[in-house]
Amino acid sequence: MKHDKRMPRSVLLAHMSRSLLMRVALCGFILVALMEILGLLEQTTPILARHLGLRGVLTYAILHLPTLMIQALPLSVMIGAIFLLAQMTLNSEIASLRAAGLSTVSLFGLLLPAILGLSFGGIAMNELVAPRTELALARWWNVTDPTPEKTAHSFWFHNGGDIVHVNAFGGGGTTLYDMGVYRRDAAGTLIGSIEAERAEYRPDGWHATQLRTLTLQENRVVSATQAEAVILPPKVKPDRILRLAQSYPVLSTFEIEAILHQGAPSSLPKATYRMAMFSPYVLPISLCAMLLLALPVVYIPPRTGTRSPIPIYALAAGFAFVVVHGLIQALGNAGTLPALLATIAAPLLAILLGLAWLLKMEER
Repeated sequence: MKHDKRMPRSVLLAHMSRSLLMRVALCGFILVALMEILGLLEQTTPILARHLGLRGVLTYAILHLPTLMIQALPLSVMIGAIFLLAQMTLNSEIASLRAAGLSTVSLFGLLLPAILGLSFGGIAMNELVAPRTELALARWWNVTDPTPEKTAHSFWFHNGGDIVHVNAFGGGGTTLYDMGVYRRDAAGTLIGSIEAERAEYRPDGWHATQLRTLTLQENRVVSATQAEAVILPPKVKPDRILRLAQSYPVLSTFEIEAILHQGAPSSLPKATYRMAMFSPYVLPISLCAMLLLALPVVYIPPRTGTRSPIPIYALAAGFAFVVVHGLIQALGNAGTLPALLATIAAPLLAILLGLAWLLKMEER
């Protein structure tokens, strides 16, 4: 008997979850397709210039797909939820559910399992899939470059207390061109430098050729040359070089932990890595905020129908959340705000806005 009473709610939960997931998937497909097209408009010319053809275009699109899916997830949830709730409201389904005793809070609870499922899927994608595909994309892009010593961009990174500059790299990160290592003591004072025309990775480290060293000794500079020497330790692997060369690499929590607490090479400020560590785990809060901003759609007056501006207001609130979230994240990346505060500030503000909006609609 108890099972029979619970059956209608379980059926409704399954129906609502399935309906929301289908609409989120549809919206996500459209958003990701648009982002892929915009990215390919920029990259198709260099891909074809390398004679990679259609296979190269598909390789780029597939390897970049997980990162785009993560980026599109919050807006996909927002638009999918608005689509579902507006459709149910206009078809009088919400009115029927309210007549059966379903409150707005209960409606949120019915949609919450799907949101949590999407959140955990997004976290798994960010931790397990996207870092690997972005690394594979960077390796493929560098390996297929016919002249990496001329076209690969330069970058700087920290290796312990030393600062390293690489002018170009090739072979999927196994070869470095025109590089310099600037040695510093424990106090951060420059004590010498090493410049090399070329360095190749081997199991025991980076072997450089045509070296020129400058050492500060007793207020004078001592210059020397060497034919070959190990210039970087073996822990600076080619894959690490590929990640260091990226402006904003997609890293897993374990990789960020190694940078922050184990002294792994890094090319960005510590605040940026802290932001990257917290961001994936705030995804459930962000998606719940998006759902809250979409819920006022259920208050569309029956006689207004599609002429109601509420869906537009909800969509505008979602876009405003994305913009504000980006601005606050920029402050966190710059170290102006603590990383945890900068990560959760925008979602919490969106939740408060959504709750205030719902309370105001309930009073009408």
